[in-house]
Amino acid sequence: MNSLKEKKALLKKLEGAYTTCFDCGREYGVYSVGCSSVRTGECDVCGKESRVTEARDFGYFSKQIRQLKKEIKDEAKLS
Repeated sequence: MNSLKEKKALLKKLEGAYTTCFDCGREYGVYSVGCSSVRTGECDVCGKESRVTEARDFGYFSKQIRQLKKEIKDEAKLS
């Protein structure tokens, strides 16, 4: 991910996500449970229709959110 604008958009999506597909969950979060409730629906991160679960099953993306906030803050200092 390159631009500050892209990072801010992803941060907003991750912070507001209630459901996630497993691809986005694995990419931006850490699977934190042994069993998930799964249904067909729209992923709040990528927008695709697929099997989704709740963002809490991937730690609410907290690690990625922290990293994005740090990168955004660091880039803002350089501007």
